Amino acid sequence: LGDLFTGRQDELDALAGGGTAAITQSTAISGLGGIGKTRLAVEYAWRSGHRYTAAWFVRADSPENLRRNLAALAGPELLNLPEWEEQNEARTVAAVKRSLRDHPGWLMILDNVDTPEAAGAVLEMLPSLSQGRVLITSRLGSWPPDVQKQALEKLSQEEAVRFLLHRTEGGRELAADDAAVAGELAQRVDGLPLALEQAAAYIVRHRMRLANYLQAWEAERAQVLRWFDPQVMRYPASVAVTWQNTFQQLTPTPAALLRLTAFLAPDPIPVEIFEQGSEHVGAAAGLYCEESGKAPDGKAIREAVADLAGFSMVSQEDGRTFAVHRMVQEALQQQIPEGLRKAWIERTVEIANEVFANPQDFRTWQLLDRFRAHAAQIVAWADQARIAEPVYQLMNQLGVHFVSRGLYSQAEPLLRHALARGEATLGPEAPDVAVHLNNLARVLRDTGRAEEAEQLQRRALSIGEASLGIEDSTFAVYLNNLALLLMDTDRLAEAEPLVRRALAITEATLGQQHSNVATALNNLAWLLQNTNRPDEAEPLLRRALAIDEANFGKTSPDVASDLNNLAQLLKATNRLEEAELLMLRALDIWEKSLDKDHPDIQKGRENLALLLETIASEKATKGS
Repeated sequence: LGDLFTGRQDELDALAGGGTAAITQSTAISGLGGIGKTRLAVEYAWRSGHRYTAAWFVRADSPENLRRNLAALAGPELLNLPEWEEQNEARTVAAVKRSLRDHPGWLMILDNVDTPEAAGAVLEMLPSLSQGRVLITSRLGSWPPDVQKQALEKLSQEEAVRFLLHRTEGGRELAADDAAVAGELAQRVDGLPLALEQAAAYIVRHRMRLANYLQAWEAERAQVLRWFDPQVMRYPASVAVTWQNTFQQLTPTPAALLRLTAFLAPDPIPVEIFEQGSEHVGAAAGLYCEESGKAPDGKAIREAVADLAGFSMVSQEDGRTFAVHRMVQEALQQQIPEGLRKAWIERTVEIANEVFANPQDFRTWQLLDRFRAHAAQIVAWADQARIAEPVYQLMNQLGVHFVSRGLYSQAEPLLRHALARGEATLGPEAPDVAVHLNNLARVLRDTGRAEEAEQLQRRALSIGEASLGIEDSTFAVYLNNLALLLMDTDRLAEAEPLVRRALAITEATLGQQHSNVATALNNLAWLLQNTNRPDEAEPLLRRALAIDEANFGKTSPDVASDLNNLAQLLKATNRLEEAELLMLRALDIWEKSLDKDHPDIQKGRENLALLLETIASEKATKGS
């Protein structure tokens, strides 16, 4: 909020006080929503960063999010712990705690601890976070004696007036009574920083007099008080009036886009998701203005975000992302009529499904990584609204994305949830249930649980045969994956006719150059190589490599897998120099496209090390 830190110096000094004690104490910054708690904590972290070895920001608005976001600190770009890929979240959290204990002197912000449940989880966690400074932002004012309290009050009348006049300087129509009107407006919005900022943004946007804005504010007040319930709302009525005044001025596309953000996480939002889902933004605009919504193009989406930023309804740091304050999200949720809420959530689910249409394609991963938290929030809202099939698809696609990234511990609960809800809603023999079974079986196979995986895979195959027929390309996928399980458990004779059949069906239904053909070719080649038929296997591997390079480009992780498979055959047939070149190329692709601890990178390094040992051994033998 920038200049709102006029008047916050005492609070910053209090946080910085205490000398060395401030390095390890816990402090709860408490106050109303929109008062600037998070901004104060972040400002302190920025100004006092030199006092700490590291600074961590952890969203802790629920016990689940506290655990998940603490576990995320183990990731390769943060603490880079080997437990990052641990299947048990509790063990990953324990590893993070150990690392924080062993490397003291850090700062951690636990943000949005606004419910008794969230506070209980934080208090339970605090003893294991004693080697650093913990700042808790919360609307709750009651904390135990061992947690220092820092209450954040509204801006004083003088500070609020100074802010309004400074923020609108050069952007409002000047009048002799500006100072007096600013004082009256500051009283109306009760000195709340977020409301002051948004009132000022509105005034600047319309280059209006302060007195004219105050008049419009008063006109909206009576309407807001008819629906405002102080027992339900977690923000003052004065704030609701300020927002209502702005909402009324929005055209359909910005208004629809803003309402859609109500069901996203309070994290940075990629503008690109609305560009990809513009058709659904148009449909949402139809909900907003009760007439047919036209799909906006990318330029219209970007202009809508800029429009919202101009009103300070969102904050925009660059052209790629924007953020919405949680209080704005709460107000939007309350504003949507009960009878339309499900329809709005359905639009967000449809946008998310559009974004996650190709979760295995590495070219989409950068965007999907930035959208993960929002997808999880949408799933929670859709579950609450009892939205069926579209959300199961989203759970499934999100789970498949996690599998592609090697994040099995995050994928498994999503895929199990999708399977259970799909069975309950669609019936145990539905084609979509087979999809969920197949994807969950993949997780189980990759994490060494072949017996359970085979049961699910055979069930998926049976459903696929009954519902799709034995010449369907999806049935071929199930057939191929069952063959993989048989190969993993050394039943090669049983697997061979299945993988050959899967290849034939895929070629017949999808064509010779489809990526699924490359997958089947790789699997058949592996089987041939392991049954002493390398001459038959090699042309299949080279063909698979050519198909994937044509489909995904030469730097895809799929291409790296093809290179690795071909290198293994070359090694087995004593063409070590060519094998080394391919392995090096595969490892380079994986390291550039995957997370540092992805299983494929580990596999590539192990394979290269074994090959280099073989080369060294051969050289030593020749030398002797």
